[in-house]
Amino acid sequence: MRRLHSVLSLSTALLAGWASATAAESRLVSITRFDTFERRPGARPEEQILLSPPLSPGFPWRELVVSWNAATNLALTVEVRPLPPEDSRFYSFGRWTAVPGPESPRASEANQKDDRGILRTDTLTLHTPADRAQVRITLSGPDTALKRLSLAFSGTQPFTATPEATPSPAPRDLDVPLRSQAEFPEGIDKWCSPTCTSMLLAYWSAQRNRSDWNPSVPETAAAVYDPVYRGTGNWSFNMAFAGSHAGLQAAVARFPGLRELETWVASGAPAAASVSNSLLKGKPEPTPGDGHLVVVRGFTAEGDVIINDPGVRIDRVRRVVPRATFLKAWGHSDQTVYLVWPDDHPLPSGPAFPQ
Repeated sequence: MRRLHSVLSLSTALLAGWASATAAESRLVSITRFDTFERRPGARPEEQILLSPPLSPGFPWRELVVSWNAATNLALTVEVRPLPPEDSRFYSFGRWTAVPGPESPRASEANQKDDRGILRTDTLTLHTPADRAQVRITLSGPDTALKRLSLAFSGTQPFTATPEATPSPAPRDLDVPLRSQAEFPEGIDKWCSPTCTSMLLAYWSAQRNRSDWNPSVPETAAAVYDPVYRGTGNWSFNMAFAGSHAGLQAAVARFPGLRELETWVASGAPAAASVSNSLLKGKPEPTPGDGHLVVVRGFTAEGDVIINDPGVRIDRVRRVVPRATFLKAWGHSDQTVYLVWPDDHPLPSGPAFPQ
């Protein structure tokens, strides 16, 4: 299972640096305007390159995960280089297109390892911390189709969290449609990620009466499949697919605790959480490779977590997990979440949420 560290949201206005930044473990930079990016011609006539100014999270960072949203008429490659030195190499987070073809494949990039760091599918880990980063986006299509870019920087200290003593805010259970990967022979032990992504989309489809927001589990799995990773668990690709739908946005994020997850759900939005499946079942230790995703749909009055677990039969998908058990399982992934929301959905305020 790949790790994704905690993040905090920052507005685009803070793109070039943060005068008031203080020491922090991690931070999410949410970019929805790209007029500060330098524009250069690409290698082919239909391409253009957007080059960001140096980005500083305000602390030395060691790990970075990137997610993006773009309309379906856009193909893009996202690359990042750590700074300093100013001539560092760019690491590629892969090429994305919602409708891949021979001339426009969709895949992450393998074998990106050197003395500075390693990029594993969607997570760049440095051997020594960097102060800043620079993003290079190569586009085939109109740059106006690029909707959102999210960069999750992580610091050098391990992230820890403990369960809050009392639940907050009020209990809630969102009516997230039940879906199971076990209903599909090809996805019974492989499709937890796209099944959760499809449940988040199906929820908003029902809430807003948008049938175009309701792809099936097999459709979602095909749309996020990464032939280099050889699976459907590329986190960036899952949120790229969700955010490619007109009227929706999506990001990979990391919440510092259950308070933020409760607040997100209280706003009327479910989330998908990355957990250790063994720990979620109450076992004392995680099993290697037991990374799993579940949809968090609500909380009980006692603060226990109501989930949709795609890895079981459809009649067992919805269940309640004790608060401490869930936090332990969720902590195994550094408390990572998928967030999907309509453009006009009122987002919770605070540094942990997208801006």
